[in-house]
Amino acid sequence: MALRHRLAAVAALACCLALPARAQGISAETPLRPVTQTLALTNARVVTAPGEVLERATVVVRDGRIEAVGRDVAVPFDARVVEADSFTVYAAFVDAFGTAGIKKAESPDERYEGDRGAPPRELAGITPDRQARDLYDPTDARVKQLREAGFGAAHVAPQEGLFSGRGAVVLLRETGRQESAPALVLDGPASTVARLDPASGVYPATVMGVLAVLRETVENARRRDASRLAFDEERGGTARPRFDPVLDGLRPLIDGDGPFVFAVDGWLDGFRALRASGEMGLTPILAGVPDAAPLVEKLRAGRTAVFAPLALPDTVAADTSAAGGAAPAVDRPTISPGEASFISNRRILSYRDTDGERAALTGQRREAVARFERSPAALAAAEVPFAFATLDVKPGDIHANLHRMVEAGLSPDDALEALTIGPARLLGVDRDLGTVEEGKLANLVVTVGDLFTDSTEVRHVIVEGVAYEVEGGGGVAGADPDAVVQAVGTWDYEVSTPAGTQEGRFTVEGSAGSFTGTITGDGETDPLTSVTVEGNVLTMTFQSDDVGTVTIAGTIADDAFSGTAEIASFGSFPITATRRPE
Repeated sequence: MALRHRLAAVAALACCLALPARAQGISAETPLRPVTQTLALTNARVVTAPGEVLERATVVVRDGRIEAVGRDVAVPFDARVVEADSFTVYAAFVDAFGTAGIKKAESPDERYEGDRGAPPRELAGITPDRQARDLYDPTDARVKQLREAGFGAAHVAPQEGLFSGRGAVVLLRETGRQESAPALVLDGPASTVARLDPASGVYPATVMGVLAVLRETVENARRRDASRLAFDEERGGTARPRFDPVLDGLRPLIDGDGPFVFAVDGWLDGFRALRASGEMGLTPILAGVPDAAPLVEKLRAGRTAVFAPLALPDTVAADTSAAGGAAPAVDRPTISPGEASFISNRRILSYRDTDGERAALTGQRREAVARFERSPAALAAAEVPFAFATLDVKPGDIHANLHRMVEAGLSPDDALEALTIGPARLLGVDRDLGTVEEGKLANLVVTVGDLFTDSTEVRHVIVEGVAYEVEGGGGVAGADPDAVVQAVGTWDYEVSTPAGTQEGRFTVEGSAGSFTGTITGDGETDPLTSVTVEGNVLTMTFQSDDVGTVTIAGTIADDAFSGTAEIASFGSFPITATRRPE
């Protein structure tokens, strides 16, 4: 019996032991449901929206929506009650832009021998017809990691190409029985995503080429739209427009159906994206500008919104090796392109200059980090609409980074808005997400302590009424994000269950960002649908037809692995493993 079947049997046994006697008469084939779909969080501190707080309030959740919220709300007779007097309840976060659950496309075929100046559109990265709803995999380990950080929904999009495709807002919960991934996509306007992403070995292989192709493709799409309109009006005298995956895929962009997101890496590409968008007659949302200060005036003048990255560079300690323990002052000419100052005439003339040089470089690095930390505050001060995007941030760094941004001048209310109602409004889903209000989806995050402080702990996340407990305030015991470990290999595991210890093996292959693997027990092998390594933490998931998603997460120390195997709604079981010698 494979591991998934063993765990299914154990989970079924646990459920039977927990159910009242009258409920055990159901057939073994009947899906087990919670005793009640109604939840009441009582006596909680509820932040209904940025700057709006209710003390000792009750939130009632029924059938995936918020039924009531307030100080005098009656608790329904059928509700499962959670005493939340030591908790604070917020709207669950909305990731403004990211790739959680979206697999990377296969690398272009390097053996392509055709015309590299006019390659197939997939090689060139012109794929506006790709749909995030068709690519989303809720079993991806990053989905669970973001959920445990407090996110209940995310705007996800295909990852590659100059016209990457259409994004979608998805709910970050697991699929239920008889439910597929597209069921997690919220109704609403999908986004069109463009990137300054040159192709590999074919045209357009430069940023300038990408901009040229973007302009040309949008112009062709407009002409195509005009031809279609002429055909519809005249009903004759003009040829019927034929289907074209690129031009028809851009029709929502031309019609203004949904936001246009332009992903960039820095302020220079931001300038290019803004100029190109203006030439194309489009209003973008810039995503991924880590230091927005050089762009602020242009963003404010154009009323352009920003999806600001949550990632920050590591902090830099002061270099006190010079001048008797104090970093020396540096008084040299500077050049400031876009307010990014640097010293232009630094020279090391002898070994006597190295301490001063090291201290000066450390100061520059510290200032660069400080600019990134101050960037959201600069956007808020300029009244530029912005929302936080996860992009490539490590989930374990999110709360620490938010705290650093608040310390750098961003107000807690502005930070909360950029995590909740701000992204919901920019994405057109604020009717369902972003605040704790009656009638909205029951997407909530329950914390110990206020957000944006060092002591914040996320304890529960509720997504469309489905409650998830974050053990120990999130993360894996013993996790070290800075550790470097080797996960590849074949591992013999033991999992402890009420039915006894079960054994098997799992394999991990590939490299960072593209790990794959299998898990085997009693001769039956299942593919791992997701494998990630962050620091010393290995996380793997696979699908069971019996119980849904199984997640194995733990830490690696040399050739030993220790963690838990978790089944949604059924609990966790200890698991250990040892790597086989090569």
